[in-house]
Amino acid sequence: MRSLLIGLLFVSLSIHAARTPWVDSRFHGTPGPPPAYKLKRVFPNLTFTNPVELTWAPHLNRFMMVELGTKIHLFENKAGVTETSLLLDLKSVKPEATRVYSIALHPKFAKNQRAFVVYNYVKSEPKNLGTRVSEFKFSNETTVRINPASEKEIITWRGGGHNGCSLRFGPDGFLYISTGDAASPSPPDGLNTGQDISDLLASILRIDVDSQSEGKNYRIPANNPFRETKNARPEVWAYGLRNPWRMSFDPVKGDLWVGDVGWESLEMIHKVQRGGNYGWSIMEGSQNVKPNGTRGPSPLLAPTVEHPHTEALSITGGYVYHGKALPKLRGAYIYGDYVTGKIWGLRHDRRLTWQEELVDTPLRIICFGVDVTQELYLVDYAGGIYRLTQNNQADAPVQFPQRLSETGLFADTKTLTPKSGVIQYDINAKGWFDNATSTRVVAIPGRTQIDLFKKTDVYKGYLKNAFKFPEGSVIAKTISLEMERDNSKSTRRVETQILHRHNDEWRPYNYVWNVEQTDALLTPKEGHNRIFEIKDSASPGGTRKQTWRHASRAECTQCHNNRSANLLAFNPSQLNRNRQIEKFQELGWFAKPLPQKQPEIADPYDTDSPLNTRARTYLQLNCAHCHRRGGGGTSIFEAGIELDLDSTQMLNHPPTQGDLGIRDAMIVHGSDPYRSTLYNRMARLGPGRMPRLGSTVIDETGLTLIRKWIQSFPHNGVRPTQILHADEINNVKAGKTGVIQDLLKQPNTALLLADALTGEDPEQLNIRKARDQALQKNDPNIRDLFRRFDQRQTDNRLGPTPSATDILAQQGVATRGRKVFFRTTTLCSTCHRLEDQGREFGPDLSRIGAQFNRQQILEHILKPSQVINPEYLLRQVGDTVGLIISRDDKALVIRDAAGVDHKFPPNTNTKVLLASAMPPGLLASLTAQEAADLITYLRSKK
Repeated sequence: MRSLLIGLLFVSLSIHAARTPWVDSRFHGTPGPPPAYKLKRVFPNLTFTNPVELTWAPHLNRFMMVELGTKIHLFENKAGVTETSLLLDLKSVKPEATRVYSIALHPKFAKNQRAFVVYNYVKSEPKNLGTRVSEFKFSNETTVRINPASEKEIITWRGGGHNGCSLRFGPDGFLYISTGDAASPSPPDGLNTGQDISDLLASILRIDVDSQSEGKNYRIPANNPFRETKNARPEVWAYGLRNPWRMSFDPVKGDLWVGDVGWESLEMIHKVQRGGNYGWSIMEGSQNVKPNGTRGPSPLLAPTVEHPHTEALSITGGYVYHGKALPKLRGAYIYGDYVTGKIWGLRHDRRLTWQEELVDTPLRIICFGVDVTQELYLVDYAGGIYRLTQNNQADAPVQFPQRLSETGLFADTKTLTPKSGVIQYDINAKGWFDNATSTRVVAIPGRTQIDLFKKTDVYKGYLKNAFKFPEGSVIAKTISLEMERDNSKSTRRVETQILHRHNDEWRPYNYVWNVEQTDALLTPKEGHNRIFEIKDSASPGGTRKQTWRHASRAECTQCHNNRSANLLAFNPSQLNRNRQIEKFQELGWFAKPLPQKQPEIADPYDTDSPLNTRARTYLQLNCAHCHRRGGGGTSIFEAGIELDLDSTQMLNHPPTQGDLGIRDAMIVHGSDPYRSTLYNRMARLGPGRMPRLGSTVIDETGLTLIRKWIQSFPHNGVRPTQILHADEINNVKAGKTGVIQDLLKQPNTALLLADALTGEDPEQLNIRKARDQALQKNDPNIRDLFRRFDQRQTDNRLGPTPSATDILAQQGVATRGRKVFFRTTTLCSTCHRLEDQGREFGPDLSRIGAQFNRQQILEHILKPSQVINPEYLLRQVGDTVGLIISRDDKALVIRDAAGVDHKFPPNTNTKVLLASAMPPGLLASLTAQEAADLITYLRSKK
């Protein structure tokens, strides 16, 4: 045995000796300047177990710390404090208690010794949870403690996955209580309670605990907003919240601030107002979730701030800072994120005036707290308490490599020759990147090794048995495009995408290649578009223009997200070609044997492989990183190849993000791709296209693959579109044009026509006529299916994802902007009236320049539904959608976008629509210069 161990050790040492270490890395920190603030641990001798709330007890001159496991501690505000006293151990006297979330002392605590605690408990029924707010009295003993025998139940509601559970007394003396939707993450709002105010869930409640009424240990304040609303719980103060985690009142202004934990895409901060409806689960911030769901009795309100899941994954509400230690933050609302550890500040005065990331920490920020002097503290779920302090190194020079040649990855960037220790590799199957090709390298520092994650932590990007890279590792992919179709000698490098392992997470960067093709320059964190002119004999005139999106760092992490373990292609299934895995193992790259069981994949473009495997691989490569639990895809299906088809909820499942105007639509409609929203989104350009990021060119080969895959399934009783309308398609191909308009009436038959035109001679009269008629359609669900044939859509226009930075960088000219405003295709004057021209439908813009600066005007155009003046909320009655012009004893008058007034009986109920009457994407057809001219013109209106 001993000789065998020695032999294995010798083999291991030999393998490691053969490996050349990578010692040339020049990646240090991050590209941005050091943050203005840093963390300092306070009370270093104290560590708590699963803390969830830190609250100051003014009359006790102590901090109270709530631990989730039902204990509440008391301790002094002294740096050297070494011990706490136990204020309450609820579970020791109430075994049914499972979690304690929050404690609030009565405003007159010094006189009445009353405290209020919210906790979960197990009901008598198995696995049936409840949530309770109870009043307790403090003990009269010399030791400061809560007397558990003094409990008086105040109010209860259903418990569950999202409990909210924050208690705060407002400036009015009433008790405010946050509640969640009591459901697990998926399906979203499984109890459909977000918009239902007949229960206490998904809300902020407001009660008077100093009075009693109707047999309850509290009273409903007289001005609660839904006190007189039929079937409403009068305790509700605001609603439409998913999991409001930590709330606080500004002690100066009295504003109520709440952090609401989002679902798949966004995290929200709300400045809560009386009767406010914050959208869940119709919306997740500005993102549709159940757009056709039943709505509550008040209009939907946008968040004060929302963070995409590239920045935050579980928001933690904070406090408005009124301390003295950080003067630049005085009056700012400070909040953070449990998963990413980031901390932000914002200022709000009728609108958002400032927002900034203050510091990126390694902590799991579970709550904030303030002391008697209003100094701010933050709590790590691991048990420590911290303060923000000024960072005296904030002006230190940045050492991050600004050029690809400075990274230490390549010995020669012109030839892309890797440095010693950097390994070039390839993968079995590549996703769709708009006809681009790629080369890849990977490097891990020194002789470190790649390990495997032992368990899954989706918040940190750990998946069991997925690759665990050492700190400082780098994966790089260089993207190239042919400047002439099918001519490999015309290939030009476009960008090199970098993933750098730093502080236990992958950070994305982009280096854009210079004209000489000798080096690439690090881009700013914002994304931007670039136009290439491609020689293509199949295009009219022999050339076409292709828009390439250099993604922002935030856009990169939308695909390289934690739920997909960040790495989309470096995995055993992709690497088991040409003995790559064996070569890595021989060089000692892996710390332990790799799992034997791997999902079967196939090159989607290899027609010799099985159809189903190719199609599922295609969806895995292009869709699964978002369309998985928590990945950000809000259509409730999953595309992972590891799932059986039934588990994906694709086949014959109705879409949750709109049917795109398709009758009998399904995500995948058995045998009928043209009634399948998945296929429809792949075939269109503009809003609604999938993949949403990283592609502006239709993958015709991929479309064919998915079309054949969908057609391989049995139909569900509805004859497929391609069979029902085969004769009309044959007539178009034969040169007959009379049936074109009929085919263009419905999205499913329009898509069938678009597929039939693909590959046909664009100069044929019938083909040209069909394309032209389709592109003139007002319905985007039809027009956008034909944008693949319109070369004008790929010039230097802004497209569907305009960069505000690019627009604001241009010097605008008001006289030119005036022409843009009144241009028919821009649509501005169809709803707004200026200089005695245009149609009066939207807001008066005659003094818009006095109200908003350039940046704010642009933000209103780019995100029209983010903030909507209540006067201009769209209302719907039957099929009529428009603005209320008047309502009196005689009639309700609604004016539609065409300027037509519709009269209804005065008591007609209207449905409030969240979307602005101004559609998104208005700047898509403009250049950055034209957009800047338009903004300058509007700014001149004072």
